[in-house]
Amino acid sequence: MNTQNPPYGQQGPYGGQYPQGQGPPGPIPGQPAGQQPFYGYGSAPAGSYQGQPSSYQPPYPPAGAPGQQYPGQQQAPGYMSGYNDQSTQYGQHYTHQPVPQSPYSHQAYGAAQPPQQWQQQQQQPPQQQYQQQHPQPGYAPGPGQQPYGYNIQPTPASPGYDPAQKLMVQRIDTSADVEALRKAMKGMGCDERALVRVFANHKYQNPWAFQQLRNDYESRFMRDLVKDVKGETRGDFEDALVALIRGPLDHDVYTLDKALDRAGTDEEALMDVLLCRSNADIRAIAAEYRHVKGKDLLAAIKDDVDDTLFRLYSMVLSATRAEDAAPVVPADIDHKITELQRATEGIIGTNDIAVAQIFTSANAAQLRAMSIAYQHKYHRSLQDVIEREFRGDMEDALLRMLTSATEDGGKADADALRAPLLKTLQNKKIITYRVLRLYWGDRARLYAAQAAHQKFYHKTLTKELKESLSGDYENLMVALIGEK
Repeated sequence: MNTQNPPYGQQGPYGGQYPQGQGPPGPIPGQPAGQQPFYGYGSAPAGSYQGQPSSYQPPYPPAGAPGQQYPGQQQAPGYMSGYNDQSTQYGQHYTHQPVPQSPYSHQAYGAAQPPQQWQQQQQQPPQQQYQQQHPQPGYAPGPGQQPYGYNIQPTPASPGYDPAQKLMVQRIDTSADVEALRKAMKGMGCDERALVRVFANHKYQNPWAFQQLRNDYESRFMRDLVKDVKGETRGDFEDALVALIRGPLDHDVYTLDKALDRAGTDEEALMDVLLCRSNADIRAIAAEYRHVKGKDLLAAIKDDVDDTLFRLYSMVLSATRAEDAAPVVPADIDHKITELQRATEGIIGTNDIAVAQIFTSANAAQLRAMSIAYQHKYHRSLQDVIEREFRGDMEDALLRMLTSATEDGGKADADALRAPLLKTLQNKKIITYRVLRLYWGDRARLYAAQAAHQKFYHKTLTKELKESLSGDYENLMVALIGEK
């Protein structure tokens, strides 16, 4: 006989049953009828998803709107902490019902909108178009279960990371550009300006389109484009041209290989490649690294970083980050900021692994919600807490994830590109990598970075590049940014 689970008797109001001998709890004295708590054991009240908002009051009000109610459904937290050394699987989620739109959610560019009755239409300036509100689907279902009317769509791979994307790229007439490239590198000297015009032509911005150009050049002249470029150019200009030929996925593998050189780890490059990436991109990078280098990426990282940072990258490479379409659930956010406080300010020292697990398993909208909620609940900035409680590479990694989610519009990208430009000893490889990430990525992201740079630093990103760089390398970087 099973003595652990009590027998159930009386039918609950929403399909569940109360334990034998018990009925629903009585009303709270003095509480209005419409604000009595929900005690159901089964599904939420049907009216809550048919245009009849629930009376649930979130545990913290939206910033700037004390006491304001919004439609919501009380949820069990979907977070379960823990580190599994055997399988490196992190961030288990319980299946429970979705909630309508939260004031804390910010939808990624291009994601599907939630049902119209729950949308909160907001007017945003152009630089914030990249950080739109996320829809409100439910958590990922358990085996044999379906999310309650919602289906969380995986975030698509970035351009250049999925070979199936080639089917969506129309055939481009490259004949004139192929001839221009050969003419620029034929004979004595090299026409660098001609190389810039072709390589930075925005019709080749999609990496699969540039692959057409490379293939057509090599088929037409029976020559290797990389070898020709290396034979005719030098320095940072050469490195940037070759990176364009490689494409984003191969350049990620190349960057990781250089960053994990036994002579010394380039932690900044490691963060550039692996942090704040979609699960699809992470899986593609790890697979390509193994294919090219013949070894596991996580094993290579383990040899070059300390144990705490290794565990953080173990979580990243497990590719279990919440998809961009995953919800911002107020009860879940409140649970996680409580965990963050306990793991940082609430103890002597810090529980690095618990903080890393929360950060690496959350999407940008969820991290932004945590930042807002932490400030409201504890009257301290989450960023200040990270800066006070952590040091070194772990601090840099956590701040990278946090600021990418919380900075205004494209400011995080603008700051990331501006930082190496202002240094006396510039790291041109980092500059090239960050320019190319903007160039290869979503146009809205590039425009947001341009607008944010103008807004916060009162000059264009192009002017910043021109003031810091020189020669053919400068011309190429400015052409890739494409700012007039």
